[in-house]
Amino acid sequence: MGFIDNIKECLGEESFAIAPSFRAVVFGDSAVYLENVSKIISYEKEQVIVALKKGKITVSGVDLYIKKYCGGDLVVCGKITSLTRA
Repeated sequence: MGFIDNIKECLGEESFAIAPSFRAVVFGDSAVYLENVSKIISYEKEQVIVALKKGKITVSGVDLYIKKYCGGDLVVCGKITSLTRA
């Protein structure tokens, strides 16, 4: 199974039938880049929760910090352990 197939399985096939409202790029376990973030809901060293146009994303980890937040783009660095969408 390829990388895109893994993402489809995690998010559900139906989520690819429409244009995605956000983009997430994970760089190993040390950083995550998110596009189309509308606001930061919560920011702690173990968890960053952000709002999207539809739903939210939670980045969990250790010693997390926000490296960039500008124009809807967000970069969270630290030891990333999980990324979940609600």
